[in-house]
Amino acid sequence: MSVCLLDPRKKLSHTFTHLCYSFPMSRNQVKETVKLQRGLHLYKTGQSKYWYVRILIPRTEKFIRKSTKETNRIDAGKVAYELFQDFMTKPSKYSKVAAPNSFKVYVEKLIDKQRRDVETGAKSPRYLKDDLKIINREDDGILTYFGDYPVDDIATSSMRNYFNLLDDNRESPLAASTKNKHGVILSKIFKVAAEYDAIKQIPVIPIFSVKDNPRVTFEENEYKEFLSSIKKCTKKGDVVRGHKITDEFYYFVCIIVHSYLRPTDREAFALRHKDISSNDDGTINLRVTKGKTGFRHSFSTELGLDFYNHLKRINCDYSKPDNFLFLPKMENRTHANRTFQRMFNYVLETHNLKLDKDGQPRTTYSLRHYALQTRLNKSGGKVNIYDLARNAGTSVNQLERFYLKRMKVSKK
Repeated sequence: MSVCLLDPRKKLSHTFTHLCYSFPMSRNQVKETVKLQRGLHLYKTGQSKYWYVRILIPRTEKFIRKSTKETNRIDAGKVAYELFQDFMTKPSKYSKVAAPNSFKVYVEKLIDKQRRDVETGAKSPRYLKDDLKIINREDDGILTYFGDYPVDDIATSSMRNYFNLLDDNRESPLAASTKNKHGVILSKIFKVAAEYDAIKQIPVIPIFSVKDNPRVTFEENEYKEFLSSIKKCTKKGDVVRGHKITDEFYYFVCIIVHSYLRPTDREAFALRHKDISSNDDGTINLRVTKGKTGFRHSFSTELGLDFYNHLKRINCDYSKPDNFLFLPKMENRTHANRTFQRMFNYVLETHNLKLDKDGQPRTTYSLRHYALQTRLNKSGGKVNIYDLARNAGTSVNQLERFYLKRMKVSKK
């Protein structure tokens, strides 16, 4: 290739009129280009015998360039498409940015904040554990996909691409409710970034329509049959995994139903006798310190005190203020919870009550669902739904969407 160094605007002597210098082609100069699709090209340089792939990074308008290690254009094209797909699924491998502005910086800040909330007792360990599972998923977790991106470059379209990837990596699309969990975590991270003025505004998080599945519960006659079945098992001396079914389990069920407690390690099985106080009307006040929705007082029905007194007589040697309310001999609360869960399942299965009319299996949570729906149904519309929601540690929206979905219309 010849490059002329003469300026045509200047008049020179004929001696230099045709003076040009010839230079060989630069070794790195592109000599052939093939467009495969928008943002994806193959090219060759004068230096290498191999084809190279060039991928456009949409947000930055910069390019990723990598050798295909192929001399044949057809084979190089196949490699190019593989690299392009890898880039689309794991862009953080290719898009390195300055650490102070990277998405992962604010992920770390969120995790640190949540860890402190857990340590102070403001949140349950599950609160952090569940988020970390989604954030750190190796193949297509939030950190893997967005980690090295500039946090202020991530738009709604980027998140939609991420959700598409989650579907593409599975035999069937990810459930809408699970996608929304990912969205909630993304929102938390962006809020942290906003607190540090790293972004001007939080991008719109995609929301996926969820089909509500009403909670599995009991019908009135089924609940009565369940209580009767517990008494039968107690009378026969039935044993489940080395633990005899006793009246203690019977009154556990009664207290759950009449106080709307969640049958979990942090609510029902975390209660101690010092958390219970009686009232003149036969109700008891249950002080829930670390429930799913935080601290609350839960008031029982008028039968609560009677059930509580029966329970104290059964565990008379363990009714001191610091003793646990249920299965006080077990220090491990998770084990105590599972023990009663196994008894619950045993009674249901041996008396053909495990499945509801739609074939859905009942769990200990079905007791809470039954309690809430029965309270509303039998009140004749007189119960204050806002007070009930607060008492149960839930929301009116949750009551309407889940607990009351299958509630029969009151005849009153």
